[in-house]
Amino acid sequence: MTMVSFGDLAQNFMLRAQTSRLKTDSVRIAQELTSGRLSDVGAALSGHMGRLSSLARTQHLLIGFQSAAKDAAFQSATIQGVIGFVSENTQAMVGSLVGAPLNGNGDVPALIGVEARARLSAVLEAMNTSSSGRTLLAGTAVDGSAVSGIDTLLGALRTELAGVTTADEAMTRISAWFDAPTGYSSTVYQGGPALEDLPVSQNDAVWLGVTADDPAFRSALMGLATAALVDDATLGFSDRERKALANRAGEAILGGQDNLVSLAARLGVSEGRLETVQSRNQAELLSLEMAQADLVGSDPYTLATELEAVQTNLEMLYSITARMSRLNLTDFIR
Repeated sequence: MTMVSFGDLAQNFMLRAQTSRLKTDSVRIAQELTSGRLSDVGAALSGHMGRLSSLARTQHLLIGFQSAAKDAAFQSATIQGVIGFVSENTQAMVGSLVGAPLNGNGDVPALIGVEARARLSAVLEAMNTSSSGRTLLAGTAVDGSAVSGIDTLLGALRTELAGVTTADEAMTRISAWFDAPTGYSSTVYQGGPALEDLPVSQNDAVWLGVTADDPAFRSALMGLATAALVDDATLGFSDRERKALANRAGEAILGGQDNLVSLAARLGVSEGRLETVQSRNQAELLSLEMAQADLVGSDPYTLATELEAVQTNLEMLYSITARMSRLNLTDFIR
């Protein structure tokens, strides 16, 4: 029988190759154990990558929808905060406006005017609230202001009320100005059309099209702006008419509160849908991750067995290498 032997150099190369292979297997196994994913996905799926690609595309799309839904939920909560701020500041004026006596202390309208202007300025500033660089109540014109400042608003109303001497006529003109397309909507409102419904899943889109031109905001601003003008000397109202105008402003604010409540409720419906959609998106993402794991996930028990075998072989190889490196003629003869 012919014996085949290897020379020292060939044996050296063989041992090095075996050592390198075992180390490579060890690194691969450790990586798969850590990541929970097979390193050679193509080989595991026999080259059939269609199913995995489809899952990845769906997952990427869902992640985008989920991000949009979270952003929409934050925007909605912020807008709700603005609505609440407007409601609180207008409601706070009702007591002093409706209760303003038609006779008595002449300082009452002046005090009302000072408070109303302060609250009106704060409300207008709140309506310009932005999030992530986008003005929330400006519709499609997200990169600009939603409304002008208090000077623009009151200046336009002063022009509109020129020559008016009674509270009833003043209220009629103010109301018409806020409703007219050439009034508040073109003079004070600086935004664009309302945003379209925002897609937050493959089958769902939510309404976030609140703008500062909404009737709810116009009615609130109308009451505050009217109150801010009750002590305006340029309008020439008598004391009695000024106090009557304060009463009309309070009535306008009371009438506008229902509009603010309705707006908040409508936005609340969108918030409820957003919560439902986010939960469903999250469940679908988890399902996709499990489906991907079934295709390319590594089995920790199998890998642990392989790792133990590789370590055993490495130890054996190192032992053989060490023994061969100590051989001499005497040991060989033995």
